[in-house]
Parts: sequence; C-alpha cells; structure tokens
Amino acid sequence: MDVETGGRMRSPTIRDVAQAANVSTNTVSRALNNKPDVSPETRRRVLAAAKELNYSPNNLARSLISKKTGTLGVVVTDNANPFYARIIKGIEDVGRRHGYSIILCNTDEDSEREEEAIRLLQQKRVDGILITPVQKDFRYLEVLRNYQSPFVLLNRHPKNEMVDYVINDNAYGARLAIGRLISVGRRKIAYICGPSTISSVQERLEGCFAAMEAGGLSPKSLHVERTNLKMEDGFEAMQKLLENDRPDGVFAYSDILAIGAMKSILEANLRIPEDIALIGYDDIEFASMLEVPLTTVRQPRYRIGEKAANMLINKLNNKNGTEVESVVLRPELILRKSA
Repeated sequence: MDVETGGRMRSPTIRDVAQAANVSTNTVSRALNNKPDVSPETRRRVLAAAKELNYSPNNLARSLISKKTGTLGVVVTDNANPFYARIIKGIEDVGRRHGYSIILCNTDEDSEREEEAIRLLQQKRVDGILITPVQKDFRYLEVLRNYQSPFVLLNRHPKNEMVDYVINDNAYGARLAIGRLISVGRRKIAYICGPSTISSVQERLEGCFAAMEAGGLSPKSLHVERTNLKMEDGFEAMQKLLENDRPDGVFAYSDILAIGAMKSILEANLRIPEDIALIGYDDIEFASMLEVPLTTVRQPRYRIGEKAANMLINKLNNKNGTEVESVVLRPELILRKSA
C-alpha cells in the first residue's frame, strides 16, 4: 500500500517497514537479505510488514552498495536454434534458485555483434557472463578478460587457454555417429559441418577420423562438406553432395543441418535410410517428429546450462577461488529410423 504524508501518497520505504515491525532499519535490511543473525520471529514480522506495505527494495540503490545487480548475461550464437532452449532453461532454473535473473543476447555467429553484446552487458552491470563464443578470432577473450567479471564458456572453448568452460565430449559423440553408420554398412560417408575455427566442429571431425580408422576405413575417404550453420545451409550442402559423388551415409554437425540435409535427400526422391543413412547431433525437441525420425547424438543440454550457471555463481561467491574449471559431459546416441 502507499503511505500518506502531508496529504500526498508515496511509496513505502524501509523506515516504514521498520516502524510497522517495531525494529531498526538495519534489522529490516538484514532480514530481507536473509542474514543469519536475525531470529525467525523477527524475520517473520519484518516480512509480514513488508508484504502488508507492498514494500519493494530499491534494486538500483542495493546494487550501488553491494556492487552486484543480481543479473547474469547469457550470449548465444543463434537464439532461434532450439538447441539453446534447454541450455537457457538450465541457466534460468539455477539462477532463480540463487536470486539471479538473466539478460539474453544473440550474436548470429557474428564476432562484431558478439563484442557489442559483451559491451552491452558491461553497461548493464551484469555480475557474470555465460557465452557460446563465435570463435572467428580471439577478440572475445580479450574483451571478456578486460571486463574483470567472471565468465564461463558454453559448448565451445579455445585451445591452450586457461578459461572456465562446459562442453560435451564432441569427439566421443562423433565416434558414436560414425560408428553407427559403419555398423549399418555405410562406406561412403560425409560430414556436413561448420567453419574450422569452431572448436566443436573440429573436435567432432577428429572423432570422425578416429571412428573411420576403427571401422577399417581410411580417414581420408571421409568427405568433409563445410558450410554455415543454418537449416538452409544443410540443404545446400547436401545438394552439393548429391550432385557429386553421392554418399550412402551422412553425419551432420547439428540437427538443424541434418534437417536441411533430410529435405534435400527427400526432394531428390531418395530414401532415408535405404539410400542414404543420416545422423544429426543435439537431439532437439522435434528431431523425433520429422518425416523420418532422426537418429542423433543427444547432448545433455539442460545439464550444460545448469552446470555452467552453478560454476559461474560459485565464482561470484568466491567458492572456488581462482581455480579454472573445465567440464566435459558425455553425450549418447539416440537410435531412430534415419540410420
């Protein structure tokens, strides 16, 4: 409720709550911030008074005092890609439990937009950043480090750099995919993937080579078709493969690329998996509902977001000091009708 003073109505203050609860303003502050030296009965009385008065602490003032805003920045490369939905859900759930909200930024795989996003989050005074880097160069690391606030990388990481990150085991996931293609008799295998600067692209390529060799095939026989990471890029990459030496097995870097490839294969009146077996990566929500349900490598996406958010909040609370953490989670192969 508003408080009347001199015939005018104003928003309630911490002094009003203190008066209503018959305690000091310092006790109100400590009770609202869940400090341990406030008795349960006093805390109950303060909370009841705050609720009755509809008192809301001034977050700006609190952030100036504590130098914390209770916000985390999240930067992804394509917020239209359903791959990120479960990751962001994991981040949000952990953040909410610890009193943090998030600010989401999208870079669209553009390094300049990435730098703009990081600077925007600086201006918003976020307490820390979770980011899937574009990786066209290493400017993002310089910008993040200049920010002087904790950050954790998601899904991608630079080699030979001491930074905190959470990824899935990309090489292992690719070995599962290529191993499956070989086990169902495929010998002319293609890998549709993104630019070589992206760490997860290259780690999956290394896994492909290892699986080819383990399966008795020359790694050199793997056809690597590089493209960008949109669905239409998968379609166009598959068209190129069909126009040249048509493969009988295709592994796509992501489900999004695999869906584009599937459309291209079916429009060419070819059968999946009889003519071309197809495997994606990520296991996004509608992978099982496609015209041909997609065999794919499932990333633990919620767990990636959850683990990364916990790592960042622990750093904010100085629970792990200056220790650098690198977490690699295991994916699993999900068998459906496409391979």
